[in-house]
Amino acid sequence: MSTEHNSTLQPILKIKHALWGKPPANPKEAQLLRKIDWFVLSFVCLNYWVNYLDRSNFANAYVSGLKEDLQMHGYEYNIVNSVFTVGYIIGMIPNNLVLLRVKPRYWLTICSLSWSILVLSIYKCTNYKQLCCVRFFLAFFESSTFAGTHLILGNWYKDTELTKRSAVFTCSGLIGSMFSGFMQSAIHESMDQVRGLAGWQWLFIIDFAITVPINCLREPMSRLRNSIWMF
Repeated sequence: MSTEHNSTLQPILKIKHALWGKPPANPKEAQLLRKIDWFVLSFVCLNYWVNYLDRSNFANAYVSGLKEDLQMHGYEYNIVNSVFTVGYIIGMIPNNLVLLRVKPRYWLTICSLSWSILVLSIYKCTNYKQLCCVRFFLAFFESSTFAGTHLILGNWYKDTELTKRSAVFTCSGLIGSMFSGFMQSAIHESMDQVRGLAGWQWLFIIDFAITVPINCLREPMSRLRNSIWMF
């Protein structure tokens, strides 16, 4: 029976090893790697997921009433997106320099909470100039996530383990972008004009409500090295 069971598992293990890599030969090291995947990788993926969720919801809000409510026309939508891109580019270098001086758990938490508040503030914007200002600083703080996360992953994983974990991390952002469309559709149908707010306004409020609790997990996650029960 055990021989048949092992023969059944062999193809599954081969597929797993091909996709995820072979686990370390040392059982304790293999167990440690699984726990790092569970606690560290899952958290940074969740954080990047919500980062992309906040980032991509602007396009969904635009076609769900934001354009009409803020009376946007012509190239104003493109201008807002360009301002976001400029803010992201400008923010990359300063954020990386700060991470060399300040522990990621502090700086990334500050940046995450800052962009959460900026996401919330979008629902109060009344014209595209205000949107440009908010989206610029939103991009500035969001730019810390990508580089900061790779710094964290590089500290936890070996070179041979890092490539596939980085790929999973990147995919989590794309999933957030995909999820944004479904979420906006559901919110627009069920919450439009609830308490006098448009569906697109509720989208940013709910984004804020999702983002803050996830960011609050950063401090417990930063204490992994001292958490005996996890390792």
